[in-house]
Amino acid sequence: MTILPPKFDSPEELAEFLGAFSSRLHYLNRVALGESKYAWWYAELLRAAARLAPLLRDEAIRADFGDGWTKGSEQDPKARLLDLLAREIRDR
Repeated sequence: MTILPPKFDSPEELAEFLGAFSSRLHYLNRVALGESKYAWWYAELLRAAARLAPLLRDEAIRADFGDGWTKGSEQDPKARLLDLLAREIRDR
């Protein structure tokens, strides 16, 4: 069976999908995955990614990360992205 990826046309639609996917994983964790702490954190990661989706249109973020033609001002884009995610993940 081939599963097609979800379609989205805006960062807001992407955020909606990721939020729903996070909620579904939390549900599955309660009923089928044995309340796995890994699954809980994974679902929270998806929720954090959903909150960051609107930044896809943010001009300051674009300047920091760069694009296909210009280097951004961010020295360590991976670390910056992980920091942005960490700020959005609630402590538990």
